[in-house]
Amino acid sequence: MRKKVMAILFCLLSMFFVSCGKEKSDNTKKEKDTLVFAQISECKTLDPQDTTEQYSQRIVSVIYDRLVEIDEATGEIVPGLAEKWERTDDKNIVFHLRKNVKFHNGEKFSANDVKYTLERAKTLPKVAHLYKLISNIEVIDENTVKLTTSEPFAPLLAHLSHKTASIISEKYHKEKGDKYFENPVGTGAYKYNSWKIGDRITLEAFNDYFKGAPAIKYIEVRAVPEENSRVIGLETGELDMTADLSPESRQIVLDNADKMNYAESSGINVNYIGFTTNKGVLKDREVRRAIAMAIDRDAIINSIMMGTVEKANSFIAPRVFGYSKDSKVLDYNPEEAKRIIAEKGLVGTKLRLGVSNSPVRMQMCEIIQAQLKEVGIDVAIESLEWGTFLAATARGDLDLFSLGWGPSTYDADYGYYPNFHSSQLGGAGNRSQYVNPEMDRLLDDAKKEVDQEKRKELYAKVADIIYEDVPALPIYYLNDSVAAVKSVEGLKPTSYIRFEELSFKK
Repeated sequence: MRKKVMAILFCLLSMFFVSCGKEKSDNTKKEKDTLVFAQISECKTLDPQDTTEQYSQRIVSVIYDRLVEIDEATGEIVPGLAEKWERTDDKNIVFHLRKNVKFHNGEKFSANDVKYTLERAKTLPKVAHLYKLISNIEVIDENTVKLTTSEPFAPLLAHLSHKTASIISEKYHKEKGDKYFENPVGTGAYKYNSWKIGDRITLEAFNDYFKGAPAIKYIEVRAVPEENSRVIGLETGELDMTADLSPESRQIVLDNADKMNYAESSGINVNYIGFTTNKGVLKDREVRRAIAMAIDRDAIINSIMMGTVEKANSFIAPRVFGYSKDSKVLDYNPEEAKRIIAEKGLVGTKLRLGVSNSPVRMQMCEIIQAQLKEVGIDVAIESLEWGTFLAATARGDLDLFSLGWGPSTYDADYGYYPNFHSSQLGGAGNRSQYVNPEMDRLLDDAKKEVDQEKRKELYAKVADIIYEDVPALPIYYLNDSVAAVKSVEGLKPTSYIRFEELSFKK
């Protein structure tokens, strides 16, 4: 009897340990399903037609799709929601749309959504200039749409790749109005899941995505302004991926190659100092030129950037159409700057220099503050939260500001037009409040010129005016950089992270 009881107990204990072992094995095999990505600032809106800032557009780019896309590696326009297109003449282009594409709510995407989106974009001030020459949008059938422009419109295809051309659902927007963007639907690789304001946005893989379901189920995009915290987060595994690293952090990541991967390439963003040209002493072009000559860009690049970036000779970067290698930026000449400031009786002039919550730009502003002190200008630096900074520069509240611009269309029209055309004053892009009829004429002509070589000549003249008038001083071209823990595969150095191309190592 005793032997029988012992045998039963043995069997029960064996079953218990097998069960425990099975549970441990299951936990071990549980796959990671969430990628945590950190960037400097949080998203401001999920309305694609209401933002041109990168932190929002990184999320917009994966929730929505566009008719065509830009391949950031080559700058070439590639198919998106349109699988092919043809120009019938200088003013007409026909797009043939992919069939059986769905929005996140299950609705079928059609040409009507394209028409509705682009007509909406034409009415919104931040982006209307990109699409204003589109005079008619004709739905030929549910998979074919024809765009007609009022005159030849050279950068049309490039503009249609812009994140503000992201297609929204006509039916859903008519039902929800602006509440659409509190719980948006697109056709993109990831769908909206949740948003904890001031903390993170969570996206979820869209299994019916027309290019195939993404490998990673969830993407968490967190706002982590402090760069040290982002790098430490990678080291500890709290974060999986980040971007926009300074050279100092870049080196930390490279020194920890056993834990992290790093990728970098030349980008299309320019870091610059903007001048508010419609107020105070900065209305005087000679004063702006003096300030520009007082700034030692080499010192900034060699100290803060550790010599890892290219000094800018133009407001647009070499990989952007319309760039000219012959463009010029005023050279460092502190003696001439000091002479002009003294001659105009401006020694001791006080100016306000605004900067957002970017550590690198703050360091750059501190160097500029010291350099301008040497020629007689007293600069007070104002560090502002990103949204507050954008509002202040849109209103022209500051004298000088530190900012970056990247024409994500890879076309000079989107580099120059929003920043220097008088129709774009303020939040639309022209934060320098710059007005010059000759600049307007050149930019208008370049938009309509279909001969590419003639367009380049027009943009070379635009660069010459910027050199003479100095509404902005380009400092350097920013590299695209990303870093991730070793378990992330598919890492590419692009401005807009292709989350759908990433996966975790098995």
